Amino acid sequence: MGTVLAESYAEFAAGADYDAIPDAVRRAAMWHIVDALGATIAATAPGEEAGEALRAVAECWRADDGGASVVGTGQRLRPEMAALVNGSLGQALEMDDKHGPSLARPGSTVIPAALAVAEARGLTLRDLVTAVVVGYEVMIRLGFVGGKRFLARGYHTSSLLAPFGSAAAIGALNRLPAARIVDAFGIAGTLASGIQESTRTGATSKIVHGGWGAHGGIVAADLAACGITGPASVFEGDMGFFLSHLSPLDGELDWARGVDGLGEEWLLPDTAVKPYPCCQLLHSFIDGAKELRAELADAGVAVREIERIDARLAEPGLTLVTQPLDRKLAPREAHEARFSLPFVVAHTLVHGEVDASTFTAAALRDETVRSLALKVVPGEDPESDYPAHDPADIAVVAGGRTFHRRVRFHPGSPERPLLPADILDKFERNTAWALGVRARDVGERLAGLGPDEPVYALTAAFAGASVDASPTGGSDD
Repeated sequence: MGTVLAESYAEFAAGADYDAIPDAVRRAAMWHIVDALGATIAATAPGEEAGEALRAVAECWRADDGGASVVGTGQRLRPEMAALVNGSLGQALEMDDKHGPSLARPGSTVIPAALAVAEARGLTLRDLVTAVVVGYEVMIRLGFVGGKRFLARGYHTSSLLAPFGSAAAIGALNRLPAARIVDAFGIAGTLASGIQESTRTGATSKIVHGGWGAHGGIVAADLAACGITGPASVFEGDMGFFLSHLSPLDGELDWARGVDGLGEEWLLPDTAVKPYPCCQLLHSFIDGAKELRAELADAGVAVREIERIDARLAEPGLTLVTQPLDRKLAPREAHEARFSLPFVVAHTLVHGEVDASTFTAAALRDETVRSLALKVVPGEDPESDYPAHDPADIAVVAGGRTFHRRVRFHPGSPERPLLPADILDKFERNTAWALGVRARDVGERLAGLGPDEPVYALTAAFAGASVDASPTGGSDD
């Protein structure tokens, strides 16, 4: 086939116009920006190990003057390095947004890239929102082409897609001509990377996937702007992005879906804001377990009477959150637990909620949860429509009865969207350690900023954040 994707995406990015984007899409973009800022602040809380590591590396990369902010720390770096740190912070606690069907997570890639460059250049929210919308629309559509094949092979799909979405955003932000944005996509193909092995071990390297994608998009756009060229056939070529990662192919790639509706049908509003700080595959299970916990209580059945828990979902997600099974049944690291179906289901049934405190060292040692997790029996769900949605099928055997729930749509999906009030609730939980009683008001004010406000108004809201307040999570207690 001809080389259509890079050229189509580049023309879309080069011609992007704030006033041509529907108001509902622009407003949704602002809510996703606010959500991303909140997730980033949460990771900088005292006691958050990954956040402390990123703060330390940011100190090594400080810019002499100017640059862009590391959100919440007061540090200023060159834009591409600020994007790397902010994107990694944004993904550190698994609270960044996700477009389920495409497996794209633009909130920890597109937003930190565009935010850093826009702040460094003194641009307005009009410029930022336009760039963010462009990046989301490109990254999501690119995810449709390969579907769940990357994940099935052990790649982190969003990490591979991220440099392209970020390059599109920066191309639009810097008003590059379409030919240079095509080059940026070609260069981004060299930078696209990301494996899932850390989800099997609890290593924190996976959080860098968000930051690396943001960083790579800026670097690709800068290189292209200064004359480095990239292959226009980066996507469709025999040695291009898709075939180099996915050959031999299982079925046909969906090239048409990669461009369908571009500039007319807007996909950003369908991107889920995640209510829980863990893998999105687990969110429907959390909601189902909450309902079952209430039903068990109404029936007079205690959690200690549970004999077996059957939890079914589709591959390749099943493997991601259950293998290696011995580690997933008894996770030892926070990031391991965030991808553990047995742990998260057991914790919900015991405690009734999943939040930042669920993944502290003390919570991982909870013997009641650990014992119940051993009773979780994972299995494959033949009725699942994954990745269109992340449904859960969960059955609890207790007291001589079977209690069953099937949750078809994950929270945050178009069928179950989080409302602005829900997003503000999440923002408040994530930032109250730093902003105190002002947290919710700050989130609401940021979401309502007008297009002519400077981008710095977003990062300045956290410039005086206190580090003396009690963190929402990350300590041993």
